Amino acid sequence: MASSRMNKHLKKSELKFLKEKLIAEIERIQTKLAVQLIPLEVNATTGDDVDSANDELMRRTELRFSAREGMYLKKLKKSLDHVEEDDYGMCEDCGGDISFTRLKARPTSTMCITCKEESERDEFKSFNGRKSKSLGTTISL
Repeated sequence: MASSRMNKHLKKSELKFLKEKLIAEIERIQTKLAVQLIPLEVNATTGDDVDSANDELMRRTELRFSAREGMYLKKLKKSLDHVEEDDYGMCEDCGGDISFTRLKARPTSTMCITCKEESERDEFKSFNGRKSKSLGTTISL
């Protein structure tokens, strides 16, 4: 939910700090992803079946982590867009302010702590019988 009001709760110095943090994280991840892709493309296995299986397991793990980093990169870029649009640090749920302390700890936060805690409580209540996103199996408590 994009708000039409301007970001007034963050000081200019705080906003500058958070913007620099977002940019630094974007650059870190882009560099990491570029370096990770080189070995994945030149993966020539020479060895027995155990070595091949181990190499395949490592490659899949690296791909999974790369995918997670890619999703985080999208969140960082979206947050940076919000900084440019002057609505960074506003809760997408209630429209309230997200504290500087929370944004400093998690610069991609889109919800204030109150809304996030409520969301997590609701998620936990409806957790039983849901599919795990990472395991792909039905969970029961």
